[in-house]
Amino acid sequence: MSVPHVAPSHDGYWQAKRRKVRKGTHSCWECKRRKMKCRFDPRVVSSSCNGCRRRGSRCISQEFPEDLANVLMGMGSTTSDGTPFDGSTRAATPSERADHSIPTPTSTNMEPLRYHKSSEQYLTTTRNDPSSRKYEGLSRFLHELLPSREDTERICKASRHSSILSHELLTTSYTTLYQDGLQTSDSLLMSPEPTMHPVLIARYMLQLALFLQHLPPDLHKEIQGLSESPRAIMERLADVAIYHVTTNEELIGSIESLECIMLESLYQVNIGNLRRGWVAGRRAISVAQLMGLDRSDNQTRYKALDPRTKYNPQLMWLQIIIVDRHLCLLLGLPQGCTDHSMATETRLANDCPMGRLERLHCVVMSRVLERNASKPSCPDLAATRAIDLELQKAAGNLPSKWWMVPKFDRAATDLQAVFWDTRRFVVQICHYNLLNQLHLPYMLRSSSAGSPSEYSRIMCVNASREVLSRYTSLRSFNRIAYSCRTVDFLALMAAMALLLAHMDSRRDGAENLLANQYLSDRGMIEQVQENMNEMNRLNSDELSAQSADLLKALLAIDVDKGIRRVSVSEAGSENSNDLGLEEEGVVRVHIPYFGIIRIIRDATTGTMHRDEVHRFGTTTNNTPNTLSFQVAHTADSHEFPTAFAHHDHQQQQPCQNTLSDPGISLTPSPPTQGGYPELAAGGEDWAFQGVDMAFFESIMRNAGGEV
Repeated sequence: MSVPHVAPSHDGYWQAKRRKVRKGTHSCWECKRRKMKCRFDPRVVSSSCNGCRRRGSRCISQEFPEDLANVLMGMGSTTSDGTPFDGSTRAATPSERADHSIPTPTSTNMEPLRYHKSSEQYLTTTRNDPSSRKYEGLSRFLHELLPSREDTERICKASRHSSILSHELLTTSYTTLYQDGLQTSDSLLMSPEPTMHPVLIARYMLQLALFLQHLPPDLHKEIQGLSESPRAIMERLADVAIYHVTTNEELIGSIESLECIMLESLYQVNIGNLRRGWVAGRRAISVAQLMGLDRSDNQTRYKALDPRTKYNPQLMWLQIIIVDRHLCLLLGLPQGCTDHSMATETRLANDCPMGRLERLHCVVMSRVLERNASKPSCPDLAATRAIDLELQKAAGNLPSKWWMVPKFDRAATDLQAVFWDTRRFVVQICHYNLLNQLHLPYMLRSSSAGSPSEYSRIMCVNASREVLSRYTSLRSFNRIAYSCRTVDFLALMAAMALLLAHMDSRRDGAENLLANQYLSDRGMIEQVQENMNEMNRLNSDELSAQSADLLKALLAIDVDKGIRRVSVSEAGSENSNDLGLEEEGVVRVHIPYFGIIRIIRDATTGTMHRDEVHRFGTTTNNTPNTLSFQVAHTADSHEFPTAFAHHDHQQQQPCQNTLSDPGISLTPSPPTQGGYPELAAGGEDWAFQGVDMAFFESIMRNAGGEV
């Protein structure tokens, strides 16, 4: 839904400068420049689109000239109530703001000529000059873009729960951090000098940007005097550091440059740009391998620019690989390397209990990714059970009380304790997510009670409950969208898995082992959906908004009324009979860039034949990309057809693979160009980042019967 953009009322000159635009053009200049969809939230009374409201930028329609729009953008952005907000205008004081809310962030869509100049022009000497003076110009340029001392002080005093700098986890072992304690925000007051190496200045910029990501949405009075919004500072610092330093191959070679790339990856993941975070992580793997950090013979090749830099090369390699494998599982991508050396007996013995668990998790993630990369086969189930036993053994290395859900107190003053509880919380969620990822391919396999696949179903259900209970606890305490970002993706996957497990539990005609837990599970998912709505209300967060909408649609289905068929068709299918299904009694759930889930309640008489399954998955000119996920039920028979069939635009191909126990069919076809966003589109334009696609591909991997 879109609404007309309005011209800024303070400048009458715009009214005389309206342009003629192509019919159907509704996007503003800012969304056009960022190649984003310009959307309006009907629940919010505002003349600004969702993207401009989040960025704090002026939402100016394309019917007004772009050159004047750029001039106005340079004069400063606006707050959510339309008042000017720029570097020369102080933010409203608490007494001037009745709700004491922070101003809406300003735009950080930096003009290329101003910020994205080539780094070459800042070099004072030639490429062959090895002296430190080579980068003096770039260092001065970066230093000029740092926030003022006054702004930095206000930022550091602004938060109660984010004054611990978590980026130290990338370079320093748990044992050292336990002994020495973590740095606080006071260390950010020690800003770099303009004569320092640009990598060191960029590292400070990224550290400050990461700290800004963890500022709570309900900032208190200290933040009101900033010369620009926290989000504007955050995005400017990160954009400049990434453009000029972390992606500049001339500046790699120092251990600090590798740390900067790791910080870039963490920054991107925190804002929901999982794909960009994955790309940055792959650069980190490449640079680390060039430095020899992956080698066990300690033949490393790097230098340290600052003798005060604390780093552990082996730990940095471990953290790089953990992030890569974690993102690969979320996005359905292949792992960057198959190194398992982080879990040798010596390294496990030298780490603390939680560190040992993370090392074992890293190896397990690699084995799950190896299994997922292979074709489904008989050894899969044996490998799955072996990995499951490894996870059980790894969990047993920690005391039972360690696995309890941490209790958070918003009034807590021991920030170090809060940080470590949060860290324990995240590691617990990662453990249960691994169990979920391990057993998802077997969750919907039609089977009898007591069979191996029934074990996988129960494991997915229990793991999903553990993830959701911890998500609810975390988001009741921590309402910062950019904090623990991946937990939001994991909670969405767990909620969908739990709902699908309940839908599927009634289809075999056997005893429903999940019936007694349905209401409590549903209540927990409803609480998760409420938390997501609240996250969106406080942060204007697209991921939380779309996740809440998806869960709301799935929760609208009453499992007790009986589910007869679940199918998924490709996005863009608007014809009600695209899959040959009647729409009476059908609940349609749209997932952006993935497709439409159809939940059919109406009973079907007789046995559904194989040709009917093909008809359900047949593609048409209106549905060139079909991925059909069907759980078929009949009223009078327990025989269910299953087929894996591939369809193209010209003709329907015969069944390629038939599983022994029918009930589920998967009909994939390649996507058409223009059907999806850019491969590395940001979270604002692609909230789910393809996590939903990877989820359904995993859940359909072996669905349907015993192999």
